[in-house]
Amino acid sequence: MRRPLLLALTASVILSTGACMPQKSDDANKPLPRKSREDSLAWAQHYTSTMARYAGVKVGDKFGPFKDFEDCIGQNDEVAHDGRYTLTYTVYADLPQAEHIPAVRKLRAALKEQGGVDVSSYEERPHSHQVILDGHHDKENFSLIADSVKPPNTLRLSVSTPCFLPPGAKQQKF
Repeated sequence: MRRPLLLALTASVILSTGACMPQKSDDANKPLPRKSREDSLAWAQHYTSTMARYAGVKVGDKFGPFKDFEDCIGQNDEVAHDGRYTLTYTVYADLPQAEHIPAVRKLRAALKEQGGVDVSSYEERPHSHQVILDGHHDKENFSLIADSVKPPNTLRLSVSTPCFLPPGAKQQKF
């Protein structure tokens, strides 16, 4: 029963992300994927909710959620003035410190089972009941974090989008 749910959630996430985000490129003028800020925020809310379900935690409203739209910064520190942006969206779960490692282990297992997300670093600190997971989805070019943060008993779940150009905006050339 659990595997079909994971597959359904995975399909839902892939479909809602636009599934056509480009790979990183050295071409500064390569066309950027287009997505509105509203659509990016809806995707990030959905994805962090999915991460929470995978981890078996309930996201609270004691801290956040936080959304941070920023201008894209190019490989040579250039900043365009065409509206391109990235989004980092973060939610927090109030979870006893001793449950952080088991929760993030569940998340890591689900990410591995669904495929797509490369867990680039993972560290457990058993003595302090802390955990840090960093991941990246190469095909869709987004990153994620799940880790223990302060104050104690707080687990952070966060996603960051690639650079998007708003629909209708003319892409600036460099």
